[in-house]
Amino acid sequence: MFGRRRSPSPRPDDAPGLGIGALVQVIDTDRGGEQWADEPIGVIVAPGGSQIGGTQRTWTVAFEEPVYTKDGRGPFERATVLSRQLVPVTTDSGE
Repeated sequence: MFGRRRSPSPRPDDAPGLGIGALVQVIDTDRGGEQWADEPIGVIVAPGGSQIGGTQRTWTVAFEEPVYTKDGRGPFERATVLSRQLVPVTTDSGE
């Protein structure tokens, strides 16, 4: 329907479990992306779009606490992060 937004469809570089509301940890990869200090944890709050060429999905992540990049920039409360740098965090319910 005109004017309705659809959720972004999964792409090959999306890990299972990524989407708005997902608790994620940002990791370093050797395939590009920002280098974050201490592999921060946050929540995906919005789709970030696609990189030029449309092959790399990004997500907007709101961090638990302000974070810095490895080169000292920051603090950042939110950032757009490549999906291949995001790993879903599972909570252990103790069962």
